[in-house]
Amino acid sequence: MTVSATSDSKPAVLIVGGGYVGLYTAWGLEKALASTPMDITLVEPTGYMTYQPLLPEVAGGHVAPSNVTVPLQQALKNTNVIQGSVTSINSASREATVETVAGERHVLHYDHVVIGLGAVTRTFPTPGLREEGVGFKTVEEAVFARSHVLEQIALAAETSDPAVRAKALTFVFVGGGYTGVEALAELSDLSKRAVETYPNLSQDELRWVLVEMLDRVAPEVGPQLARWTLGELRRRGIDIRFKTTMKSCVDGNVVLSDGSEIPAGTIVWTAGVKPNPVLDDTDIPRGPKGHVVVNNSFRVQREDGSLDESAWAAGDNAQVRDLTADSQPAYYPPNAQNALRQAKMMARNIVAAIDGKPLEVYRHKSLGTVASYGVGRGAANIRGIKVTGFPAWLMHRGYHALAMPTVSRKWLIVAGWVTNPLSRPSLSPLTSMTRPRDAFVRSTPE
Repeated sequence: MTVSATSDSKPAVLIVGGGYVGLYTAWGLEKALASTPMDITLVEPTGYMTYQPLLPEVAGGHVAPSNVTVPLQQALKNTNVIQGSVTSINSASREATVETVAGERHVLHYDHVVIGLGAVTRTFPTPGLREEGVGFKTVEEAVFARSHVLEQIALAAETSDPAVRAKALTFVFVGGGYTGVEALAELSDLSKRAVETYPNLSQDELRWVLVEMLDRVAPEVGPQLARWTLGELRRRGIDIRFKTTMKSCVDGNVVLSDGSEIPAGTIVWTAGVKPNPVLDDTDIPRGPKGHVVVNNSFRVQREDGSLDESAWAAGDNAQVRDLTADSQPAYYPPNAQNALRQAKMMARNIVAAIDGKPLEVYRHKSLGTVASYGVGRGAANIRGIKVTGFPAWLMHRGYHALAMPTVSRKWLIVAGWVTNPLSRPSLSPLTSMTRPRDAFVRSTPE
């Protein structure tokens, strides 16, 4: 079925992806509708945007899963939101094929297309990883990781087999970027709280292992704070393996490149990201690592250096030059700070292009980095000022409370932070929520 997303008087803007880039670009375009009429369409498989920086707090139980998601249909009042996936883009004919959640296919014509597909977890064909591992890029993965840790502790408390007990109480993280470190810290604290509820378990039995192929953790916070972070993790009993990779994890038996073998009940993979593979089904030009190549006004750049004036990209799936860096070529890292700022400027540039006005050029000097390693502990590097411990943790929460989209979500998150210390946190594993029909199926005769 072919659908014209254009009209005789209004240009059509198609936004592919509903993450940071998609949501903030749509918001920016909606603000300009009074002066620059447009037909705005956004396509996103899940139907909601996820604020990923707070996923570790979801895993730790400090933020409710629904509070880090923004329903796109509700947030975007003047955008046609399609819950589905883009299966192809033809930039020559300015057409995109969309498959909705109802299984219907549509061809959308556009005047401008925004590529905001973001990134996905980068994995390798490691034996056992597909069967035993879980990523930490979505709210569903954060909820699962939390519930699985709690289930493994319950299993350890019930088993009479020492080997099963030891395996259940062993948790392996692969990847030591600050997202992985934040998630590990939260889940490690969670495991300690959970173990305290079982008289026959001890915190000394918990084993947390971090596997990192480089020689440092959390490099995003800078060398000095990365060293502090390493010391903080080691003070908390985390076994850190530098310059090490995971060779296999069949049946939960983690085999490392240093020759050691670690039976683990939980394996979390946080070893980097890559551009969304949906880009493989488009003819959008890309760089050597799979990112969409753009200029600093976010227009897609072809291999010959010419610009596709109908195609735009920003965020984690785009390769944007950092013009403020002393050493060139340099590119902006994939993080929420850049994605939000790029999306806002890109929206203004699309409007300017429609109106025939000059485009802005993106030159953003990083504000810094904030990281939380559990309640009361964190690291922050704000414009070169380095802070650790409780003040850094407060900075982390303050920044993300401000950055979280929509006023309602901000209030819900802050309210949770305020009330959490006044009540006992829930330690109920909710893994069965991912398979809610299992109990019903078991009770229903064939």
